[in-house]
Amino acid sequence: MSIFRIFLLVLILSAGKTALAQKEISFSDYRNEDDLDISFEILGKMKGNYLIYKSVRWKHMLAYYDSSMHLAKSMRISFIPEKTFNIDFITYPDFFYMVYQYQKNSIVYCMGVKMGIDGKKLSEPVLMDTTKLGLLADNKIYSTIYSQDKQKIMVYKMLRKNQDLTIVSKIYNASLAMIDSTREVTQVNDKTDSYGDIYLANNGDQVLTKLSLTNFGKKINGVEMMIRQFGAKKYIVRPISFTDKFFDDINVKLDNQNGQCIVNSLYYEKGSENIKGVFSVLMNIHDGEVKKLAFNEFSDSLRSIASKTVFKSAFDNFSIQQVIAKKDGGFIMAAEDNYVQARYSQSYVNRYNSLGTFDNYNTGYYSNSAYYNGFYRPFSSFNNYQSQTFYYDNILVLSFDSSLTMQWNVVIPKEQTDEGNDNFLSYSIMNMGRELHFLYVERLSNTQVVSNQSVQPNGTLKRYPTFKSREKGFEFMPRSAKQVDYGEMIIPCVYRNNLAFARVIFDE
Repeated sequence: MSIFRIFLLVLILSAGKTALAQKEISFSDYRNEDDLDISFEILGKMKGNYLIYKSVRWKHMLAYYDSSMHLAKSMRISFIPEKTFNIDFITYPDFFYMVYQYQKNSIVYCMGVKMGIDGKKLSEPVLMDTTKLGLLADNKIYSTIYSQDKQKIMVYKMLRKNQDLTIVSKIYNASLAMIDSTREVTQVNDKTDSYGDIYLANNGDQVLTKLSLTNFGKKINGVEMMIRQFGAKKYIVRPISFTDKFFDDINVKLDNQNGQCIVNSLYYEKGSENIKGVFSVLMNIHDGEVKKLAFNEFSDSLRSIASKTVFKSAFDNFSIQQVIAKKDGGFIMAAEDNYVQARYSQSYVNRYNSLGTFDNYNTGYYSNSAYYNGFYRPFSSFNNYQSQTFYYDNILVLSFDSSLTMQWNVVIPKEQTDEGNDNFLSYSIMNMGRELHFLYVERLSNTQVVSNQSVQPNGTLKRYPTFKSREKGFEFMPRSAKQVDYGEMIIPCVYRNNLAFARVIFDE
């Protein structure tokens, strides 16, 4: 075969491989009323349509987009009160639940209603709980979570008064019938105690973290894993503390398939201000028994890759963003280097977990957890301080086996910065089964492109072509994106100060 033919064959194969990365991208129409004051949540793909909830100044809307992202229908949710200030959704293949809160006089009501995919009520709203507010109390009372299999839905509230913390939780089945209710009052120290979110397992068990803070709340020197078994009245408390170690933010992931709770944190050593490595615990979900515990110290070679400047403090601004459970009892962790710098002031670290966790369902793709992400707050109220500069840099991806041994590590290099808001920064993950795609925005010659790098099961990093489209002027917000099917993602974007959505389809 001639050299020319060999070259031509390689070129054809390379072109075919590039086409597999991104098959199709289409944009929705933008509407003047969908300005930057809008809030939204991407609910998912239902019966061929893409359903998105929008909230604009007391108006609650359901928007239906077809496969070409044309707006097929937009309807107002008219039966909920005007002063409804929080709505959560639990979606199923042919219906969804809407849990909403509103205030009337001094009472906050938490209601649940079953909705058809056409946006019509399939049942009358169910009263889930009420709370009478004090004179200066915050009305954002309830949190809504659900189990990974969506067979259990829980609303809970944590009310603090003086030195008492009251935790009330109510669990409902997939028909929205209450199957468990608990109430517990415990003492709390305002100076040293901090409580995390509650997590709900498939079997109905609840997991809650209580943190002991020191050094003016900057470090965690103790963790109590609190587990309430389904139907029990009290928590089982499992303390985790070390005299020579301090913890950063605690990340919790429920691995229902293996019946375990995965707990991770970046850690310091006593007398040091620099992150040393990753602390991990595998616990039995039902009784909190520790199955495995390990400290994995970051190597010098990994530090040199993760930081271009100070070697010793390479991981000080990293925060754990996602943990993905593996079938063999291990897991994959993703952390990101992110911080905020105020003008004429010292920089500080912005710790957050806004991207949520990834739950692997039987359908073979993930769905974002309702615990944290999905709901987008508008520009007018979301990090719009003009005196601040946001930095989102490298992504660290680690793989651990069931013995908590680190199998491999990889750093995805990126540099992102913006003034005033961070809506276009950070990243999202597309789970393709055989690989994890990390999508994030880069600016090339003052033009925004979406980079696509994937991590293979063996830790190999592969770079795909950036997103290509004939449309110009769209600015992507990958962090608020949602995977709605295998190889299919809806990414919010902004065009001329109006909200729009891009449907991106990938081939394997």
